[in-house]
Amino acid sequence: MILLVEDEANARQHFVRILSKAGHQVVEAEDGEQALALLKARGGFELVVTDLVMPKLNGFKLVDQIRAKWPKTKILLISGYLQEDTARLILDEGVEFLRKPIDSKEMIVRVNHLAPKVH
Repeated sequence: MILLVEDEANARQHFVRILSKAGHQVVEAEDGEQALALLKARGGFELVVTDLVMPKLNGFKLVDQIRAKWPKTKILLISGYLQEDTARLILDEGVEFLRKPIDSKEMIVRVNHLAPKVH
């Protein structure tokens, strides 16, 4: 199961459609605070796909909390503001970066790599 965290409603709906059509189960959150509440309620997710620039609790702080409480959770960071070479400074095992605008096929490849579908 994937948790998708994106504050822009149209982008969030677009990503949910992409991932759902690719066969993934997706739960959506509109900000980092809502994401943390869902993570706590479910005891974690296999993969969190999160925007970095969001109100309330940004993606960097969300990733820090995920790493502290659910260290095995894989993370796909998405941003239109951060360059991939800069993002590599914060990446570790199980964390990848995808720059907006996002190509649907590339998103599916990355997500399938981090969270293979169970048949």
